[in-house]
This record gives sequence, structure tokens and C-alpha cells, in this order.
Amino acid sequence: MCCWSLSPAAAIINEIRYVGNDVTQATLLNREIYIKEGDVVDNALIEKSRQAIMDLGLFKVATFYLEDSDFGIESGDSNLVNVIFVVEEKYYMLVLPRLKIDDDEVYYGIQLRWDNVFGINHKMRVLFQNRGVTENIKERRNRFRYFYPNVNDSSYSLGMHIEESNWVDETEDLINRQDEIYSLSLSRWINSQGRNRGWFMGGVVTYQYRENEVIVGDELSDEIDAVIMGIETGYVSISDYEYNRGGKSYGYKLDWSHENIGSDDFFVRHYLYYKSYYRFHSYPLSNLNVQTILGHSNNNILGASAFTLGSRSDLRGYENDRFSGNTMLLTNVEYMFPHDDYPIIRYVGFVDIGNTYDRLSDVLHKPLHLGVGVGLRWKIRAFVNLDLRADFGYGITDSDYRFTFGTRNMF
Repeated sequence: MCCWSLSPAAAIINEIRYVGNDVTQATLLNREIYIKEGDVVDNALIEKSRQAIMDLGLFKVATFYLEDSDFGIESGDSNLVNVIFVVEEKYYMLVLPRLKIDDDEVYYGIQLRWDNVFGINHKMRVLFQNRGVTENIKERRNRFRYFYPNVNDSSYSLGMHIEESNWVDETEDLINRQDEIYSLSLSRWINSQGRNRGWFMGGVVTYQYRENEVIVGDELSDEIDAVIMGIETGYVSISDYEYNRGGKSYGYKLDWSHENIGSDDFFVRHYLYYKSYYRFHSYPLSNLNVQTILGHSNNNILGASAFTLGSRSDLRGYENDRFSGNTMLLTNVEYMFPHDDYPIIRYVGFVDIGNTYDRLSDVLHKPLHLGVGVGLRWKIRAFVNLDLRADFGYGITDSDYRFTFGTRNMF
């Protein structure tokens, strides 16, 4: 949404101002826009800049207007104008209960979410989660994440991730897997302006420790760790609109662990992904969202299969971790359309298709599993990236169904 007054031909931008950014610093917004003071007024570029401000995900709405410059009037030059962007900020810090429902399994906890830290789009997440009880073993997840984009106003970004958790693996014997993860990442946007979109590349170093406590079975309890070197390259061009998204992202990840860098474990894991969000000209509030992922590892990772499917975030309609293997293929298709009177509420129909395999060659020879279902989305516009989600999925292979609930989009 935008608005502007008519300006004279070949008008020059005298000043760019922002209204409503009580927390967000102007330096952050200046980096994202496509205009600067002294440019000839171009309404198309101003509108592109307005959308770039919205794409930060920090505002409920962003508009703009043009006004005659007081400086220009006093100097007798009526061709000088000011560009004023008007934004309405979301809430950036909240402490909220965390609830996930996967059929009869309920996960609960508490999460601190702080977006736009210091007004320059830093992000911090702290999570304490009770993941239920399996075979009288309490499962938990505690996590801290921090993301520092555009370090010193550059194209580089830093990320940190610390996590400890445990979960009960029932695929073969009954094993309580207890994990610790420490990770540091560095990435760079490959564009001359340093905007947070387009092509990127990055690397990550991760130390992961796992204790495998055998509860039932003939195996012996053990422990294993891995130093993992990862690289990622890809492309991001996703626009954030008032009620939905549009655009695409795709990329490739490689993780490598070997005894030569101090690991007990060794593997090479490949991960290809593609995500697209289609908006329709005649129905701009509707979406067709598509995601495809292909993953392959040449070995188990810390004593377990590299990939699992069956959850609220991949194959809906199947029990958690229903399928496991060292190769994975997954495609998700969702069609969303809004309530006629309340566009913050959207109806969803979805199809999930995927499977896991022991070897990459099995992808061509073994069948895929299908899940179908319907759901609701409620976009909470007052907060950053908060969408309530409720899905009812039916797993055709197992002739079973699952109800799931979450606080973020499927992908």
C-alpha cells in the first residue's frame, strides 16, 4: 500500500525521512531502500523501497508520500521534494508460553523472543521446552540463538546457536539420546548494496556431542561427538506483504565431519532446497506455497539416521519420526485463501509427499508416502513472524490422522 502527491517533472529528492520508527534506526532503513538524496524522483523506485522496508518483517504496514521541500520553496526552486516513509512498528519483545500439539503429544514451555534488538534487526531467541514423557523419561529442549546481521553496516552477518536436549529414540532399541550443540556461523550477501536479499554464501562451525543411553536393548551405552564444517550458498527474494508472502528462495548446504578435524564421527551430508510463494494477480491475498527438499548423507550422524520424516513440519498425518534414513525426499504444497471479511484468517488445503531411504538410488525405486489435509492460519500482525497454525492431516499410507498446532508457518 502506498500514497503520494503529484510532483513536478524531474523533481529532485531533497530529504528522506521516516515517521513511526520509534525503535528502528534510520541507518537500517537507509541500507534497504533504492533511492538517496539528490536522486531524480522515480515513483517506481520509491514504491520498490517501500516494499523493501516491508520485507524486513518489522512493520505492520509501510506507506509513503511526497511533500514540497521547505528548502526548495525558500530558495525559489519548486523542484525539490521530500520523501517521507510512514511505518507502523510491530512489538519486538515478548515472553510467551510455547505450545505444540502433535495429536496426543503436547509440548509446552516458555520462550523469549526479541526481534530488532538495538533497533538494527538483531534477533535473540531463548527457549525452555518440556517435550513430554516417553517410557518414563522426561524429554526437554533448551536453546539460545542470536543473529547479528550486517556487522558494522556491512554485507556480513554472524549467528550463534547453543542447545541442549534429549529425546527417546524408539526406531530400534529404546535409547535416550542426549545432545549438546555449539555453533557459530558467518555469511555474506553478494550484492553491491549489502541488502538482505539476493545471492548469499556462508559457513558454519558446529560442535555436537551426543550420549546414547540404552534403556531397553542389547546395545551398550556410548557417547560420540563431531566437529562439523558447513557451507551454504543460495538465493533469497521473498517479499513480506500485509497478510501473506511472495517470492522464492533456494540453495545448497554441505556438512562435513571427519576424524582429521577431531571428530569421533565422520559423514558428508548434502541438502538441496527450494521454496516458492506464489501470489495471484486476481487474488492477491491468496497463496500457493511449494517446498521441495532433497537430502543425502553417506553415513549415520551421531549414531542415528541423518533424516526423519513424520511431524507437523514435514509429513503431516503421520506419527513423529515415522520414517528414517540417510536419504530424504520431501515436497509440500499448500494453497491458502483468506476469510472474506477477516484476511488475517486464512484457510489451507495441503498435500505432503515424501519418504526416507537407505541409499540415494532408492529414490527412483521406492514409493512415496502421501499426506493430505486442511487447516487454518491466523496471522498475528502485532508481532514479528507469529502465525498461529492448526492442521488436520491424514496419512494415506498408515490410514491414520493427526491434529497439529504451532506458532509459525509450515515453511
